[in-house]
Amino acid sequence: MELRQLRYFVAVAEELHFRRAAARLHISQPPLSSQIRQLEEEMGCKLLTRTRRHVELTAAGAAFLHDARALLGELDGAVDTARRIDAGQTGRLRVSFVGSALFSIVPGVVQRFRAARPGIELELRERSTVEQLRALSAGVIDVGLVRPPIEDDPGLRVDAVMRERTVAALPAGHALAGLRRVPLARLAGEPFVLFPRAQAPGFHDLLIGAVAARGAAVRIVQYAPEMLTIIGLVAAGIGISLVPASVAALTLEGVTYRPVSGAPSSELVAVTRANDDSQLVRAFVEQARA
Repeated sequence: MELRQLRYFVAVAEELHFRRAAARLHISQPPLSSQIRQLEEEMGCKLLTRTRRHVELTAAGAAFLHDARALLGELDGAVDTARRIDAGQTGRLRVSFVGSALFSIVPGVVQRFRAARPGIELELRERSTVEQLRALSAGVIDVGLVRPPIEDDPGLRVDAVMRERTVAALPAGHALAGLRRVPLARLAGEPFVLFPRAQAPGFHDLLIGAVAARGAAVRIVQYAPEMLTIIGLVAAGIGISLVPASVAALTLEGVTYRPVSGAPSSELVAVTRANDDSQLVRAFVEQARA
């Protein structure tokens, strides 16, 4: 049984006239009649009774018409879904991000993406850089927003999406809080509150290395996995921290943010699988880059 035969049968059953059905299908009448006969022979029952004046459905034909319509409707729906997925208008996209990205591009990107593609289910989750890279390789997520540098991996594609200053988060009463701009060398020897190196080794070493290059060992007195916790500990006077400038949007009593001259930039990159040609993935990355 062919789908073409089902469509032919439905047209004849709805028109109850072979000539009108043939015109509707844009074919001639003889092949239409031939296909209906083949369908009846394959099914082993009469679906239509024909006379020179009219066509009628048999009881079997009426029942088959109901199911044939449902089947064709499901097929059309499946085709439409496939086309919408191919066009990036429906489906699911799994996105992870480092916590600090919540203070910069994530809210705006998510809002714009959902407005442009309301049929897409966005699955969002905060993960460390290392966890995101593992999840990408395992196929658990589709897009990761991480802080570089990261190790080269031919299986991953990296797109830069933003670059911002790195600022110092200082206790409000700290001596350096009185400066408009803090020289990076002045941070050497200060007690630091920082995220664990295991979360983002490259970014951790970038920050620590920049301070250490000014001639003093970096003294980390407290590790904290989340940005809100880091800023809270700074407010408590535990130490200072280096954070992306967008984190300054997190206004907490007892914390002052100051630009740092000589500090490396804080970048954010979108990481995807190199062999993933999904339009959804590329659309999200383009939104992030925009």
